[in-house]
Amino acid sequence: MRERPTAGSGRSSTEIGDRVSFRACEVFLPGAEALAATWSDAAEVEGTIVEFSDSGASSRVFAVVEVVEKRTLVVPVAALHLK
Repeated sequence: MRERPTAGSGRSSTEIGDRVSFRACEVFLPGAEALAATWSDAAEVEGTIVEFSDSGASSRVFAVVEVVEKRTLVVPVAALHLK
């Protein structure tokens, strides 16, 4: 079985439905204050990509990730690691 590269490694095939992990400190929205009660900055969080978001003229810069707690977080695609 071949290991898949990280989502932020320049590959463009990260898709809705992919299971990913990322560090809590890399979450863009909601802000760190809102997450402090749930996770420490160093915590690894896992979830599923449900949507992508653009940043200005750059497409798919952020992924909207649903986590176990049924919350959605906005995370830079470059910070994601495929599971």
